[in-house]
Amino acid sequence: MLKLGGFIVTYNRPATLLATIQAIFSQTHPPDFLWVVDNSENLETDHAVATLLDSRIRCHRMGYNAGPAGAAAKGLELCTAEGADWIFWGDDNDPPFRDDCFERLLAIKDINPYCGVLGTVGHFFDRKKGVIKRIQTRLLERKDWIEVDSIAGGMCMLVSAKVVKAGIVPNKDLFFGFEELDFCLKLSRQGFTLIVDCGLFLEARKATNRLDFHQPVYSKKGNLVREYYSLRNLLYIADSLTQQTMKTRLIGKWTVKAFYGYRYGLSYGWKNMQMIVLAFWHYFRGVKGKTLSLG
Repeated sequence: MLKLGGFIVTYNRPATLLATIQAIFSQTHPPDFLWVVDNSENLETDHAVATLLDSRIRCHRMGYNAGPAGAAAKGLELCTAEGADWIFWGDDNDPPFRDDCFERLLAIKDINPYCGVLGTVGHFFDRKKGVIKRIQTRLLERKDWIEVDSIAGGMCMLVSAKVVKAGIVPNKDLFFGFEELDFCLKLSRQGFTLIVDCGLFLEARKATNRLDFHQPVYSKKGNLVREYYSLRNLLYIADSLTQQTMKTRLIGKWTVKAFYGYRYGLSYGWKNMQMIVLAFWHYFRGVKGKTLSLG
């Protein structure tokens, strides 16, 4: 019988975490066990989880902020060691958007013998330009499932234990930003496939009113530190793919962004430019891991 495990990455959000745990165990196919991988430096999360009195929940304190990447690597390791066949990779603020997500995803796990990851929403990835490509709604309407290049965080990612046993885990050095993309691209290069359920995909778009959404060329960012990590990590991913074209395009594109940000004012433009220059500087110096607080 299939054994479904799971883990949630959390950091100083005990109330949010408890609500997400409740949503996960309300699934029509709930996990047999769930690890809470805690990046917090205090015991508030431990105390909150203890109030649930649920023997299916285990806690692992990282002891420091390892970021989503480091915590996810530990979560996959813990679930595989406990004998899970499939592993839910979750964030503390992103519960499944329907109560039958796990059941419907696991129902299509055998359509491809090399299936390594399942998810509700996925994307294509342009390896030459280094950009995520949105899948057109009309393509989803014609298919029951589709192979993708990446499944983003919070999209009910289910990982086959075969992937972990093959030595494919998140890159802890990325800390935050595109760690899921890096993981997905690595398992794809090892011959595994990533599959999303088109029905769930469409339902997710309808729920967020994004059936006809068009990505703007540039939009003002609420947290520019995230931009720093995004650029830095994309450059490292380009190296892992040995894609010089991707790296060159990223450098050109983000150089333009450094100046374009000034359209939103001097203060925003200066902060935006600082983050982009710092990302370039750290990349060329080989700086990895946590460098800036996300706030």
